[in-house]
Amino acid sequence: MIFKKGVKVAGIQPEIMCALMVAERVYFERGRPEGVTVTAVTDGKHMTGSKHYIGQAVDLRTFYFSVDVQHSIVTDLKIRLTDEFDVVLEKDHLHLEYDPK
Repeated sequence: MIFKKGVKVAGIQPEIMCALMVAERVYFERGRPEGVTVTAVTDGKHMTGSKHYIGQAVDLRTFYFSVDVQHSIVTDLKIRLTDEFDVVLEKDHLHLEYDPK
């Protein structure tokens, strides 16, 4: 697991750490020996009320995967994680959020 320079992890919640471990495995399986690169946790600019600010969301780099592989990663994460998580493929990253229903 790699954290982009400047990423702030203070306040990250344990549920997100668990999800990152799952994402790490999925990235390994898709041929990324470095695992996930986390590009945002509690830092950065996000929309008002974002779960990033309370440590319940992370953004993961995806540009090194083809679009098809990115979609398969999303599908796999949705299968492996509980329904308490949202997995959203954005234009330039994957957003992973703890959002219990």
